[in-house]
Amino acid sequence: MSGTTTQRDEIVERLDARFQELRQQVPVLKQRADDEGITEIARREDMIPLLFPHTTYKSYPESLIAKGQWAQLNRWLDSLSAHRVEGVDVSDVVDVDGYIDALEAVGHLVSSSSGTSGKSSFLNKSVQDREVSMQNMLDCLTDLGIHRDNSWHVIPVGPETGLSGHNALRDLIYKEYGRPDGIERPSGAEASGHYAYMARLSAMRKAMADGTAAPDELATHEAASAARQAENERRLRHWAEQIIEHRTEKIFFNSQFPNLFRLTEILRELGMKEGDITGENAMTAGGGLKGMSLPADYQNQIFRMLNIDPSRFFHYYSMQELNIRLPKCASGRYHVPSELVLFVLDKNGDSLAPESDGKVEGRAAFFDTTVDGRWGGTITGDKISVELGDCSCGRTGPTVDADITRYSDLADDDKITCAGTTDAYVRGFLED
Repeated sequence: MSGTTTQRDEIVERLDARFQELRQQVPVLKQRADDEGITEIARREDMIPLLFPHTTYKSYPESLIAKGQWAQLNRWLDSLSAHRVEGVDVSDVVDVDGYIDALEAVGHLVSSSSGTSGKSSFLNKSVQDREVSMQNMLDCLTDLGIHRDNSWHVIPVGPETGLSGHNALRDLIYKEYGRPDGIERPSGAEASGHYAYMARLSAMRKAMADGTAAPDELATHEAASAARQAENERRLRHWAEQIIEHRTEKIFFNSQFPNLFRLTEILRELGMKEGDITGENAMTAGGGLKGMSLPADYQNQIFRMLNIDPSRFFHYYSMQELNIRLPKCASGRYHVPSELVLFVLDKNGDSLAPESDGKVEGRAAFFDTTVDGRWGGTITGDKISVELGDCSCGRTGPTVDADITRYSDLADDDKITCAGTTDAYVRGFLED
């Protein structure tokens, strides 16, 4: 990446400082550095062999979960963690939800993917990581001009997962933005068993794909899915009715696009038209479409129905491996904050992609200098295009184009050269 010599030196110094601090704390990092003969980060390129492929965090044998070998899963997680995990008591754990609860009880706030596309990943995060991430959310919203003045109705459209990370962010928005007489949340018990359900969903999809799904298993799965869908629909109808009642007042929506789009459909079913909702509403949305097919203009439909001006919409690029978000500016580009170091690598993740006319395209990789619970270097599955000059919005620094694709969705599969080596390191810690 281009930049002045001073800027480069400052970045390299930051990278080396984190490397020196964590190389003795994260077992897989130490083994990787020792094998590569890396004792310091003297230039940006030295960091590339030490960036962990995103697949690293799902490199455990699936049999550990299937057989309930939670102590072994602790050993796997410990090899990737900066704070020791092996002493965590998992004697009473019976499923993944219980496993994560046991870790969380002693300060390991494990983040896991939903597993909708297969095997779940597990990333160890500390209390500090969560605090940094939530403060970053508040800072980004403030920069956008959405002020914490407790003048908003808050609608976390859902669905509810019961996950502590989701609940913490939801409660933060309520605390900092919600008005005392705000719209009440739907009644009902707190959601639970999220990971167990997602594991069953993943297993059922595999069984259906290879033709081994038994009729009774399929019926049980379909009944559970229908119940969850019905509960989500009930919640959305509650929110829709409340929106209509408070349609001239400010509402802050915090959700994902599929649920927001379904919310607009329900509002239409209840007789609402674009322009009927007049409060100067705001919205933040994370995540993709979760495999759902929506109209090409789904975002515009949501904005028009809910009266969301683009200036009151916080959209960002991030992932569970990062504490920090890349906010999208008015020019439609994601800005790289100072806490993140961006690497644009070739497809295989071996080296920096070549720059041309102030632009570079390739595989996104990041080092998040705020990460505390593990090593902050990540090679993603995303193909990005980056502008290295100043943005037309007036801000300086590299920016990522909004058109981000996954290598797994392209004709070429998502293979990172060092992934097999890193996975072998982790397996080695299980076998020791």
